[in-house]
Amino acid sequence: MAAAGGDSSGRGESGKGSERGENIKTAVQLEGVSKRFGYFFALKSVSLSVKVGEFVALLGPNGAGKTTLIKIIATQMKPTAGTVKIFGENAFQNSSKTAELRREIGLVAHESFLYDELTVRENLAFYAKLFSLNKARERFCGSYESCEGCGSSWEETLSELVEFLNLGRWLDVKAKHLSYGLRKRADIARALIHRPSLVLLDEPFGGLDESSRELLAEYFKCFKGKTLILSSHSYEWAKRVCERGILLERGEVKQEICL
Repeated sequence: MAAAGGDSSGRGESGKGSERGENIKTAVQLEGVSKRFGYFFALKSVSLSVKVGEFVALLGPNGAGKTTLIKIIATQMKPTAGTVKIFGENAFQNSSKTAELRREIGLVAHESFLYDELTVRENLAFYAKLFSLNKARERFCGSYESCEGCGSSWEETLSELVEFLNLGRWLDVKAKHLSYGLRKRADIARALIHRPSLVLLDEPFGGLDESSRELLAEYFKCFKGKTLILSSHSYEWAKRVCERGILLERGEVKQEICL
């Protein structure tokens, strides 16, 4: 669920997010959140709080409920019971409020949200338009292609985002031709294209080689003015990025730990 003006790499503060941060101290507040699929409870009365600017890891084995929790916080899935507040707002109060809050969220899920037949550049342009149509038109001139008079500024804006993820060589490669690690990095760029205030990462280190994990860990640590929640079954990699961990087991919060 990241290249508006300024630092489009995702490291700088987004205007709206920083305004929220000045007035609201809690980015995510869950109270009694449960999620049931038929007779199976993926989450059982989960309550937790994440402060603005905090980096938190959701820890636990496969099946603990981490992905379900990430999807609910991302407003991609409605809970069966309980309250979800994002920056003080009820995330599921109504459809317009949910849509508004989604503009503050950047999500990287297990599945890729990139379109196979579009290049990395085209995917980023598409999602920029999706999240901020007017600003995207100004930057991209309503087209995936560079246009006379502003093509260079589009390239400059894009380079600020991709240089930190080392994607420059693959900007004009179709997503379907990317390796798993490259596609993951492109998906992170996609999630940050609109400079969200809340970044959600579901198992970002899973399936990656050591060098890719190192690159992502260093990149995430450079975030400023953002709130980050990642899920992981790896304590070692989670503590490379986060200062606090929330341990889930069978859909319940078992304990909170310092990382």
